[in-house]
Amino acid sequence: MIHRIIFVLLLAPTLSFSQSYYVDGSSGNDNNSGTSLGQAWQTIQKAFDNSTAGSTVYIRGGTYNENVYANVSGTPGNPITFRNYQNEIVLLDGTGTPQTEMLYIEDQSHLIIQNITVQNKVANYSSGITLSATASGGVSNITLKNLKITGINWTSNPNATPTSNNNSNPLVVYGSGTNQANAITNILIDSCEIYNNITGFSEALAFDGNVDGFTVSNNLVHDNKNIGIDFAGNYVASSNPLVDQARNGKCFQNICYNNVSNYATSAGIYVDGGKDIVIERNTCYGNGWGIEIGCEENGSTSNIIVRDNVIYNNKEAGLSIGGYNSATTGQVLNSSVLNNTFLKDDYSNSGIGEVYITKMSNCKIENNIFYTNAQNILISRDNISPFSNNSINYNCWYTPNNNSSSITINWGASSYSSFANYVSQTGMDVNSIYADPNLTNSTVANPDFHLLNTSMCINAGDPSFVTGNNETDYFGGTRIENIIVDIGAHEFPLMIFVNEIENQNLISLYPNPFSESAIVLISDFQFEDYDLEIYDLAGMRVQNNKLNSQYSSLVRGNLASGMYFYTVKSETLLIYSGKFIIQ
Repeated sequence: MIHRIIFVLLLAPTLSFSQSYYVDGSSGNDNNSGTSLGQAWQTIQKAFDNSTAGSTVYIRGGTYNENVYANVSGTPGNPITFRNYQNEIVLLDGTGTPQTEMLYIEDQSHLIIQNITVQNKVANYSSGITLSATASGGVSNITLKNLKITGINWTSNPNATPTSNNNSNPLVVYGSGTNQANAITNILIDSCEIYNNITGFSEALAFDGNVDGFTVSNNLVHDNKNIGIDFAGNYVASSNPLVDQARNGKCFQNICYNNVSNYATSAGIYVDGGKDIVIERNTCYGNGWGIEIGCEENGSTSNIIVRDNVIYNNKEAGLSIGGYNSATTGQVLNSSVLNNTFLKDDYSNSGIGEVYITKMSNCKIENNIFYTNAQNILISRDNISPFSNNSINYNCWYTPNNNSSSITINWGASSYSSFANYVSQTGMDVNSIYADPNLTNSTVANPDFHLLNTSMCINAGDPSFVTGNNETDYFGGTRIENIIVDIGAHEFPLMIFVNEIENQNLISLYPNPFSESAIVLISDFQFEDYDLEIYDLAGMRVQNNKLNSQYSSLVRGNLASGMYFYTVKSETLLIYSGKFIIQ
């Protein structure tokens, strides 16, 4: 019996104790225990010195004029969380603080920071939040969520022209580690707003060096004086070139706009030396470039997938892809630009058009809509090598003059004024179309990137296209609805093209018509759950419901009177399609 008890105790999991700490800048005292509101600490720094694994630090609302350095880590499964108290507004403000760094995290791990504003640091090389791993250290499992970062400026003059020695970093992840063991890993930056920063030669949100594994999602990055989001490599952040690249990342559902530099063309989203990164379902407008896949230093940018994004009304091209110039070996390799919609970029009328190409090899630009502005310029490709084994195909091109024989394509040392001549001379876009994509709204003031049911882009993409892992269209819908993928960021719903599946014995909806609600009956309920998606007559998905039992209620909600189409699916398998009328 004694041995049995000892055996059970040895196998029992380690239990964590969730301690709460409190910070109150108005009435706290750093000599307090910090364990209650009445015993709150006064400074955020005290919490970053003394909180324990598994604890949550609640920070009362107010302005904290501090430079904060993280001196604690959580443990796997027991992170330390720093957040605001209830819904109070916490401002970490750099006004008058002695150091250039506002919140600096070096070689610490398992931390969650949320619901805090970092603001107002004006100094050359200032930083809002820095995650840094030293050559022998490492950082892992850091979550930054619902943060605001603003006013991190190298100068107070927004019109000042910087040199390479003028920089600020609102949010930077910088890996100096020399091997995989001390990389920065598992970083999540989600639902943050980074705005109104004067960054000089730096970027609003940057990953550089030995960073392996990150997610950048649902962020709003806007009105910064240079690049919005940057994934960099080959800059010797790490002395080991084998790990000196931000890699294995996801960048999705971010909105990047008005990130414009006054000294160079700055992208909303930029990959410069990174590798193995998926960029999907983002919105980029009003930037220098929309999305840029480049490589400024010796080395390469590789295995980048840009898919299902919408890019419009940027200052120069919507897409820039390729190595920087002939002075370096840098080029883009094995990368794909797939199923995006580009609309009326190059608002500065620079003469570049929708796409700017330099050095790239083994890359694809396919299944995209490119709708130019009134310059009617499709592509500008520099006369620079290498440019080998690339595929540009199955795209939809269109210009406002609606004349495929009166366009401009600048292709190396040649220039083409007709789409047919460009295709025959270059071998590119052989299966592409020149046609109005029939977007629901093609104005840049109020664009709507849904395809109308008259669009020639429907079922016109590459027949061999296979969806990526967990890929959807820009709107979250199924990426392939009817065997062949649609061109562009929107996949037109299948049920417009199929008759009702005659299987009323399996699924029925009644009453039909109805006024407020109906019942959906699945007579043979085999799966764990089903998805019921509702579309209006224009093919826009207007409602999505989970059917979790044999009888489920469909509530009208805010749907107007009229006819609707619906599908019932299990995962991606279409079980039933039909229509109903709301009176």
